[in-house]
Amino acid sequence: MKSRTKDIVLVALTVALTSAGAYLRIPIGPVPITLQTFFVLLSGAVLGPLLGATAMFAYLVLGLAGLPVFTSGGGPQYILSPTFGFLLSFPLASAVVGLVLRGEGPKIRRRRIGVAMFLGTFLIYLVGVPYLGLNLKWIQHKEVGTRAVIMMGMVPFLPGDLLKILFGTWVVPPILRVIKDLRP
Repeated sequence: MKSRTKDIVLVALTVALTSAGAYLRIPIGPVPITLQTFFVLLSGAVLGPLLGATAMFAYLVLGLAGLPVFTSGGGPQYILSPTFGFLLSFPLASAVVGLVLRGEGPKIRRRRIGVAMFLGTFLIYLVGVPYLGLNLKWIQHKEVGTRAVIMMGMVPFLPGDLLKILFGTWVVPPILRVIKDLRP
């Protein structure tokens, strides 16, 4: 029973950190720079594929239910936002990071963490950038080419995402050691 309670607390903490990460933002266009993706990657690495994806799914549900946990608030209308594709990718990205790192434990290799987080980041772009392009074309009725969508939704974020991955490789092992000590 203690393990289940701890898991619930960790999932709730992850949702709270992701929500806070949404408000640490730099607006640079339709997609702002935030810390959300760092916590998405961290959720998979620390909680594993199931709990990490659960935390990110809970984050989406709370935001779509109207709690202001997304960068520009919340509510069901957020589905029409150009950034919703990025949010939609969060459970998948977290699960993939967790699957790549499954069974590694606290003595995990930093290179493996980096690879897992790179794959998670790639999935965020893989879902988010096309959604951005479709939203701009079909919802906002703007004619934007593929290159322009990539320049808006991916290129400006690459340096920051690389830093998030590097920082993640540094913080995941000590976090895993602390969490292991908390387990019954």
